[in-house]
Amino acid sequence: MKKQVTRYPVFLVHGLNCRDDRPFEYFGRIPSYLEGQGVRVYLGGQDAAGSIEGNAGQLEKRLQEIREREGGRKVNIIAHSKGGLEARYLISTLGRASWAASLTTLCTPHYGSRTAKYWCSKKGFMRLYGCGADRFWKALGDKAPDSGKALRQLTPAYLKSFNEKNPDSPLVYYQSYGARLASSGEDPLMLLFRKLVLLQDGENDGLVSPDRTHWGVYRGTVENISHLDLVDSRKRDAGGFCMTKFYSRLVQDLAERGF
Repeated sequence: MKKQVTRYPVFLVHGLNCRDDRPFEYFGRIPSYLEGQGVRVYLGGQDAAGSIEGNAGQLEKRLQEIREREGGRKVNIIAHSKGGLEARYLISTLGRASWAASLTTLCTPHYGSRTAKYWCSKKGFMRLYGCGADRFWKALGDKAPDSGKALRQLTPAYLKSFNEKNPDSPLVYYQSYGARLASSGEDPLMLLFRKLVLLQDGENDGLVSPDRTHWGVYRGTVENISHLDLVDSRKRDAGGFCMTKFYSRLVQDLAERGF
């Protein structure tokens, strides 16, 4: 079957605690690979540690620029982790549903993280984390970092309210993926975090439990892949899973649906 190119450009939106290119290239080989397939690709460019609403505002400005370049065309948003929440806020609260043909969320904690709730209850940790992380990310280019608020916005209670206030738009096709990292996985850093998250949230990808990631049409759980490996941040295949093929299939499916 001949591969199709998406009707609309792909807009890649990163998650918490990393910028598009700092301290590493968030989406690894994916942007250049998709461009090589003939897909027009843009990056979100929002803060690493901004609040959902603050980052959504930055995404809105970025999309305004893209729409000017693309003649007012919609985009297919592919958002990872917290970026999926920012994209939903953009679509719903900011009223930009007409700008998005589809939203694919990858490992987004739509129903919150019990681990985030646990750490948010530690006032001493939150003071140190907020101050240190905000200084770090501001030095790397964040315009309005608010690490403490960003973490609090990942708690189950916050996201229960968030979901009620940000219903899906009938103008947008929503789909989602989760991931699960086995104890024998190949990502040492995420394996360490997996053990910590396991205590509060059960099986997870190193940060997020797959049962918290279901939104719209759930396309499945990618097995033995870490939270960061699913966006190719290490620029390598892991566990026999080919990252570029995953995105190629994802984009091919969007094209076949007319997006």
